Amino acid sequence: MKNIIKYTPLALWMLFIFACGEGDKVPGKYLSKDKMSSIMTDMSIADAYSNELQVQQNTTYSPNYDSVRQEKVKIYYKQILDLHKVTVHEFMDSYRYYESHPSRLKEVLEMVQNNISTRKQKLGNPIEENAPIRYRLKSIFPYADSVILVPRMDTMRPFVKRQQ
Repeated sequence: MKNIIKYTPLALWMLFIFACGEGDKVPGKYLSKDKMSSIMTDMSIADAYSNELQVQQNTTYSPNYDSVRQEKVKIYYKQILDLHKVTVHEFMDSYRYYESHPSRLKEVLEMVQNNISTRKQKLGNPIEENAPIRYRLKSIFPYADSVILVPRMDTMRPFVKRQQ
């Protein structure tokens, strides 16, 4: 009886230490925060790209076009998951895990937001002189496929696809 009373506080203390030690880690069967944020960043960019295509191609709202856009987004998402070597099942399981742990999902979404803002800063403002030439020209010539820089004249000539 003395041994039980003697070792009970020690056992409780050890249980408390082991129970609290791994609180911030994501279990191994789910995607890590970094991988999840990387995938979700790419998915956000794909979604924005598909919305931009909808605005450029169709100025009036059409429910039929929205379903086509959603199909394209599904294709983009599948390509993104293939790029990251993750199956749809693994991603959805991990996403459900993060949904059930809001603080971890918030951290992942903050990482996504930081990744996107970092990418935006790298692109720069298309009006500034320091912005990459292609980005500035894309805002001026939206259908330009490539650019020739002529060093002697210091001018840029875009190759524009003919619209049919």
